[in-house]
Amino acid sequence: MKTAKGTILHNNWDEKPYHESAPQKSTKANIEVVFDGDLKAKARTDFLMQYPDDTHCHYAGYLLVEGELAGRKGSFIIFETGTWENGVASSRWEIVKASGTGELAGISGSGSYQAEHDKTVHYQIDYTLP
Repeated sequence: MKTAKGTILHNNWDEKPYHESAPQKSTKANIEVVFDGDLKAKARTDFLMQYPDDTHCHYAGYLLVEGELAGRKGSFIIFETGTWENGVASSRWEIVKASGTGELAGISGSGSYQAEHDKTVHYQIDYTLP
């Protein structure tokens, strides 16, 4: 197993409600993610987000990652789940089985990150490649 580390930027955050009924709110977010470091890539994302109140959020979605990892080019899909609480987003990743293409075919693994508003976000992915 190898480990990739680096930073993430969340750009062009477009979040719209699809259900608002006090006290809960449901939104869909489309976000452009840019990875730097061991993984140099961009990802298109779609997340469903649930806000049970103004201070908590639960979210899940997919990232279609396209770029280069360890000198190998291709794409793969990450399934992300997470929570936002006390101003910190904590995310967990699983690389979707059989989603790797190009030189990243056969990739598997998992990862995570924690994000605070206006602070650098650091990721870690533990992965295997054939």
